[in-house]
Amino acid sequence: MPEQQDVRSPHPSFPLLGFLGMQQNAASPGAYSTELNVTIPHPTEPGRWTNVPLLVPGQQGTEALTAGQDMPTREQYQRANDFAKWLVKQGTTLPSFENPDDAVAGALRRHDHLAKLIHHAFGVGGK
Repeated sequence: MPEQQDVRSPHPSFPLLGFLGMQQNAASPGAYSTELNVTIPHPTEPGRWTNVPLLVPGQQGTEALTAGQDMPTREQYQRANDFAKWLVKQGTTLPSFENPDDAVAGALRRHDHLAKLIHHAFGVGGK
């Protein structure tokens, strides 16, 4: 059973519209992405897992990422990992999960929650 994470409100360090704002999704006209996360080993809790954003300042090739055209490159993963470490240094607490499956389940819950918030606030995305 995946451990539950509090997803009622995103951590203040994680902006509702993501670190790069709403990104047009080239594969789906009218669709937008605000976050795209990757599950990685937790940078400060050995043996645990976390989800970190791929759409971060300095990230290259975001159009292909949001369109789902390619898997993230090694450099894109590294940029996300570096940004996650920077967030931790700024005092952000990253979500922590026992294993990768729990982390993916947590990311899906967060996605559903954010889609509802964004739809309610802006009239776009999920309901």
